[in-house]
Amino acid sequence: MKIKIYIFLFISTILVIYNLIQIRFFKVNKIVLNSPKVSNDLNIVQITDFHNNKLINKKKLIREIKNIKPNLIFLTGDIIDFKTKDYSYTLELIDSLTDITSKIYFVWGNHERRNPQGERFMEELKNREVIVLDNKNVKVNVNNNKINIIGLDFFIDEKGYRKVMEGIDEKNFTILLSHSPNRPLRYLKGKEDLILSGHTHGGQVRLPIIGAIVSPGQGYFPKYDKGLFKLENSILYIDSGLGNSVLPIRFLNRVQFTNIIIKKTL
Repeated sequence: MKIKIYIFLFISTILVIYNLIQIRFFKVNKIVLNSPKVSNDLNIVQITDFHNNKLINKKKLIREIKNIKPNLIFLTGDIIDFKTKDYSYTLELIDSLTDITSKIYFVWGNHERRNPQGERFMEELKNREVIVLDNKNVKVNVNNNKINIIGLDFFIDEKGYRKVMEGIDEKNFTILLSHSPNRPLRYLKGKEDLILSGHTHGGQVRLPIIGAIVSPGQGYFPKYDKGLFKLENSILYIDSGLGNSVLPIRFLNRVQFTNIIIKKTL
């Protein structure tokens, strides 16, 4: 009987340590894509689903991002949690990001929408000159590349999507930011070259070969859970995020942020 208890305690300890590594020690996911619409490399950092995660080494996170030297930083929602009352920790992160680049864009996630202080948090972002794209599109010149950046609200419908897409110059490289991939996938018209999302957390718990067990809005064994997906005329990328919601549990799915480099097609 004692042997079984010792075995149980040993396995439990290993699982606790493994889970701590998964939720605390982030990795950098690096992706290289090609497009004929860029003339120079476009260097992007995507941060999503941070959920005010105080377990992460923030200084190391900033150092990693600074070393990347991104042209653009995209915050694709749920940067705070719906339960977050004191978001000063997250604002410290934002302050450090603004020292790296002035081109930071944010879209609402469902947790900011649910948080009673969501609007106030949004004002704090704007005060730091973070560009909040709430069903808006902007045209920017980045490293001599003409870029369309579109930001969708979490609850956008097809009518709202069509309105946001009005006036888009399809000759420019077009990036669409949407916290959740679920709604845009119903409306896409193929004008987007790259779609960046989060929300799924990659399922948090993943199984070999199978992938995510469950994802919000997609149910069990979701198709669009994590990583790159080739759509008809677009590429969808879903980042699994730097934080967790509901339970601080991850399996085969370490917290991360992503560095995406867009290179000219040769």
